[in-house]
Amino acid sequence: MMKQYSETIPVQYEEGRARFMGMDVLVDPRVLIPRPETELLVEVAAGLCRERGWTSPFILDVGTGSGVIPLALTKLIGDCRVIGSDVSEEALCVARENLRRFDRERRVKLVVSDMFSAFAPEHEGAFNAIVSNPPYVSDRDYEKLDAWVKAEPWIALHGGEEGMDHLNVLARESGRFLAPGGFIAVELGYDQAQKVKDRFVAAGFTDVTSFTDLNGYERVITGWKHG
Repeated sequence: MMKQYSETIPVQYEEGRARFMGMDVLVDPRVLIPRPETELLVEVAAGLCRERGWTSPFILDVGTGSGVIPLALTKLIGDCRVIGSDVSEEALCVARENLRRFDRERRVKLVVSDMFSAFAPEHEGAFNAIVSNPPYVSDRDYEKLDAWVKAEPWIALHGGEEGMDHLNVLARESGRFLAPGGFIAVELGYDQAQKVKDRFVAAGFTDVTSFTDLNGYERVITGWKHG
């Protein structure tokens, strides 16, 4: 008999898994379901690390959720080390299961942190790269979401009135934690590119660049810390 799926519960939650970068990862209502846009974020970040020829790059993933970004980065960059942080201890429980599933526990450390709260001052200047798929849905856009999207954790979707709350913190604070010559790469909403670029430039990042998704939206922004 063909399985019947709910119209208000994501199929990934009903099946307990989602496909990401060629991996079947565990997901449930404690975490956001990974999207193709986040695959773009990973591909951009991994590509920049490879271009620099870094040995054992040290990467921070802010808002790691189910841990798919560290999983994918350690798949694409054979010698990288990653810290995945999240404000939700429940989300980190899922991430921990995924790390065990793919034998990444020795290369990825998980930390409970509200943005950068757990990292100052000992990690200042420590990371070659900071990546993040933060909550970036605005009040207006959240109200328009389908019921099955609203079944995902509000805390992982909602980014404040304009969707910029977490993106603003990333722009403002990331420079403290990046090593000279390091970069930040963030995923953002379909209409936020110019705001994020402006915030990056104001924060002192250089060579600010955008990368478009399959729908033509500027979906990933990167910036470099020099000096």
